[in-house]
Amino acid sequence: MAVGSIVLAALSLVSIGLGVLTTPIPVVGAIFSFGAPTLAIAGVITGGLAMSRARRENRSRDLALAGVIASAVCFVPALITALTCGVCNALCSTGRIETRRDFHFNIQQGTGGSQAGRAGQGGGSAEPLTLPPPPGGKPRAPSGHDAGPRDAPPPAFPPPPIDKRPP
Repeated sequence: MAVGSIVLAALSLVSIGLGVLTTPIPVVGAIFSFGAPTLAIAGVITGGLAMSRARRENRSRDLALAGVIASAVCFVPALITALTCGVCNALCSTGRIETRRDFHFNIQQGTGGSQAGRAGQGGGSAEPLTLPPPPGGKPRAPSGHDAGPRDAPPPAFPPPPIDKRPP
């Protein structure tokens, strides 16, 4: 069991690396990212069981302690990987996310998602979840692009200085 704890710690480290590298791949990146902290916790539990068994049998607990420490040290980066890469992969692979120039997001549910909470609509629809128009502005075009002409100049940045001399 003590060797199993060290093996689980090593597998957790490998899963951390694979979780980071496979983040752009739907589902696979999430499996590795969320599997890394699971393996680290399993390594801590297995090492603890090995320490208990070694204590009962009056044997050395050094190898089991090394497995517990290695798994505990692997848990922190594994948790960070799961909360960043795993969540990013899970969110990006479940639906289409559109960003707009005014920093509003339009997130659409996947074709298998349920929209039971929305009144008057059945589940499984892939209609976009719309956001209200920006305050004081014109409504946005459905595609996320401006409906106006493309040749309008952008606003000046930084704005021109204000003349404070009396007239």
